[in-house]
Amino acid sequence: MNCIAVSDNCLAISKGLHIDCYNSSRHNFFNVPGKNGSQENDHIADIVISSDGKNLALITSVSKQLIICSLPGFETTINLNLPRSASKIRFTVDNSQILVADKSGDVLIYDVSNESSGTKLLGHLSLLLDVLQTNDGKYILSSDRDEKIRVSCYPKTYNIETYCLGHNEFVSHIEILPHDEKYLTSASGDGTIKCWDYVKGTLCHTINASLDVKDDALKENFTKIMDEEGVEVTTLPIVHYTVTALNEDTSVLAVAVHSYNKLLIYTIETRNMQFNHKKQDDIMLERFPSAVKFHKKSLFVYDDADKTVSVFKVVCAESKLTFEFDKKITMFDNVNVNFEPKPSIDAIKVLYKRKFDNVQEYQERKKQRLEKASL
Repeated sequence: MNCIAVSDNCLAISKGLHIDCYNSSRHNFFNVPGKNGSQENDHIADIVISSDGKNLALITSVSKQLIICSLPGFETTINLNLPRSASKIRFTVDNSQILVADKSGDVLIYDVSNESSGTKLLGHLSLLLDVLQTNDGKYILSSDRDEKIRVSCYPKTYNIETYCLGHNEFVSHIEILPHDEKYLTSASGDGTIKCWDYVKGTLCHTINASLDVKDDALKENFTKIMDEEGVEVTTLPIVHYTVTALNEDTSVLAVAVHSYNKLLIYTIETRNMQFNHKKQDDIMLERFPSAVKFHKKSLFVYDDADKTVSVFKVVCAESKLTFEFDKKITMFDNVNVNFEPKPSIDAIKVLYKRKFDNVQEYQERKKQRLEKASL
């Protein structure tokens, strides 16, 4: 897999155990130090840049490392081993700490300047997929494989404010609505984006992105693959999701639905506590994107096949929203990166819950016992 992080002065892309950080004039490369016995299949699972642009943090999948580096020179300030493999990291709003969502369901917090720190904040009973702190610092929001979004008070995270319940599959992404921070947005394997009043746990609006995928063959193929895995699905899952503010009333959403070579673009407007969304023009891509990220009024789309980032500018004129191609940036140029990511379908498969028919198995064993007893 590939990860992307963007700040005012830096564009960072990960591939395997390598990061290319581009700052408009030069490329800086960082290689994660290997651990004995964990190099094979190890890769960077997530990267994030602090909002002040001073630090970059990363986690690795197999070696379970958390590394925090200062930018732009990649001087390592923290390098420690996590107790379990993690799926997502985020800086806190003041950039002094980092949140780690691990695959056992725990959220941990570490001080950026103290390698010996590390405290468990809260726990789920399911694989965690995303975590963030609200901009007022009062809540930690976390989402999991079991369709749940938990709203925990901070710093007393044992106090659960509420849950946001309404998705039918795993909740892979959560983001505060940029133009109206009292609302949360979430993207899911059920093909929808939902907007929540997260303090009340109230669902306010739903965008069904799967209905805008105009390719029945893709849906049929995905359904067939998942059926072979023992999973019944009816929609394509959302793989990438990013959002940015357009103005004080509107935000822009970019959505990549599994294996669909178009980015779905939506605007969502809130006025007087009323929600209205509009489907904008799609962005046609040569291939399914490896990573997607908004930063302010620019959209960054990474294609790992040719190792390039396409940058689009968001332009709004006369109430019409368009995306103008700005430039293409070549990453990992003349750098040998020997890493072949697994097919994206493999990462998606494990997020769906299997349903087992134990009754049939029990009846078969019972029949065998009765036959044996009658001999």
